Amino acid sequence: MANVLLNPRSWKVKAILAKVETTTGEDAVPTGALNWIEARNVEFTPYEAETVERNIEMPYFGNGGTLPTGKYASLSFQVAIVGPGTPGEAPKVAPLLLACGFAETNNTTEVVYNLVSSELQSVTIYINIDGTLHKMIGVRGTMTLNLTAQQIPLYQFQLQAVYEGPTADAVPSVSKDGWQVEQPVGSATTSGVTIDGVPLAYQEFSVDLSNQVSRLDLPGPQREMGIANRTPTGSITVLAPGLAVFNPFDMADAGETFELQTTQDNRDGYKVQIDAKVRILQPFYAQIEEQVAYQLNLELAPVDGNDELAITYK
Repeated sequence: MANVLLNPRSWKVKAILAKVETTTGEDAVPTGALNWIEARNVEFTPYEAETVERNIEMPYFGNGGTLPTGKYASLSFQVAIVGPGTPGEAPKVAPLLLACGFAETNNTTEVVYNLVSSELQSVTIYINIDGTLHKMIGVRGTMTLNLTAQQIPLYQFQLQAVYEGPTADAVPSVSKDGWQVEQPVGSATTSGVTIDGVPLAYQEFSVDLSNQVSRLDLPGPQREMGIANRTPTGSITVLAPGLAVFNPFDMADAGETFELQTTQDNRDGYKVQIDAKVRILQPFYAQIEEQVAYQLNLELAPVDGNDELAITYK
């Protein structure tokens, strides 16, 4: 008996493209030549329905039926944290940062991504899985970043869009221009962290932007993904110097906001500097290779507004 499928489709054969939308909710038509995303560990839910029960009373057991009230798609993946190779050039990951509530400022020799609370941008994402094209239009979402010693530095994006039906379409040819090979996190490639100006060695640093993504499907019409708020948090594990040098217990007790900074990569054009304004919520004792360490739970807090996190490519 012949196989049902002569050529089963491969999950590994996929292309993800992303482009900023001029008008939210209008297809920006990304192309493989300009807008390919170097994604890793992709998870995709193409059809996610919110439903309402019809609650039909019947003279027998059984479902009374449901109706879809909202249809969405969600996509998550990782992207390495590395610059484009040229100072002042925007990284290829830029559309994804903009979709997560950042705005871009080009300062000739560096490109800065600062948080905003209004006029949020959106992107169009095409994900083609071995000949089936799913379009995600009006995409917004949230992200985390993680720098762990001896590991690849990574963003994790979690993105959502209103559902669009798939179509048959060939996998596009893509250009890898602008995507550089990242450096692992380590002593030779990553700066230590400074907290309130004190230099510290760290094992792991993470930030969760924690955007509150809203789903609007209202008569009008108003049908879009929005970002209603953000409550970013973080965590860092550092080797513990003497209390006279760094006292996280007093810092937590004071409830003050402190400057945190670290830079990944040591090559011009590839450097990614992370600046955050943090409160230390809870210091715990930890160990790094049997050495005394602190694990610090952090709250990222704005001081003048929209300044709790900045990412600079330089």
